[in-house]
Amino acid sequence: MVNCSPTDAQSQAERLKVKTDLQQLQNQAVTGAGISQWEARVLVDIVDQLFFQNGKNNLLLRSGQMRYSCVKNTEPAGKALDQCQMVTVTLTLFDKEDRCDLNCAGGKASIEMRRRRLARIIDEAYEQGGLLSQEDLSEILMCDARTVRRDIAELKQTGVVIPTRGVVKDIGPGVTHKALAVRLWLEGKEPTEVALHIHHSLKATENYLEKFKRVSYLISKGFTVMEMALTIGISVASVTVFKELHEQFKGKALFKLRMDEIAIAGKQFQLAEGEKKSSPLSRKSKTGK
Repeated sequence: MVNCSPTDAQSQAERLKVKTDLQQLQNQAVTGAGISQWEARVLVDIVDQLFFQNGKNNLLLRSGQMRYSCVKNTEPAGKALDQCQMVTVTLTLFDKEDRCDLNCAGGKASIEMRRRRLARIIDEAYEQGGLLSQEDLSEILMCDARTVRRDIAELKQTGVVIPTRGVVKDIGPGVTHKALAVRLWLEGKEPTEVALHIHHSLKATENYLEKFKRVSYLISKGFTVMEMALTIGISVASVTVFKELHEQFKGKALFKLRMDEIAIAGKQFQLAEGEKKSSPLSRKSKTGK
């Protein structure tokens, strides 16, 4: 009997998942420590969030990531490149979430995947204090600069602004993908609709929304911007953007409809943080504030 490996797109995507470092950790936790598959998945999620997603350990690279040197975001667009301050950022070039829409209609799967990557890495650089140019994106994605310009133009038509070095000085802080995702959600769109609109995976979109819910909850508890950043594990800039959105929408009817979801997410977060004796949320809970 000849065993043939499946070659369809879904099977290929599943095999790529198995090869990731986090999948290896999950397998070793089950076989080595004897814990259940569910417990192993929880462990992997915690490790992923603690070491790879909150920016506290930017020296660590996970599978599919790379380091890249780019212009610091405080440098003006017209300044000569050789005179600019540079910063090294960590970019996620390959993510399993990119492959979730391989069967999209019209044979445009590769275009959708490239635009997802483009949007993700430009956001990652921006959050780490760096600005990527169209030439940078062309090099990283290994495609023609005209393709990058076309992708950026197409994304802009849907309301998604790509903060490249050439345009970042002309845009405000509230147009990043996380801000746009939250805005669309507060305007009534569901996460799946938001994800399609901003060309991000559903998982990434839900992560943006979850962070916003936590910020909104902590605002009601009287937390400062710095306290919220430390408690949630995100940048002060992100907290500031989320706080501005909270203030902008808090008096609107649609925001009141979202309050139940915000309260549930906030209470779940408080319970989890309450177990960490050193967390700001734990200390405030004990003092009754």
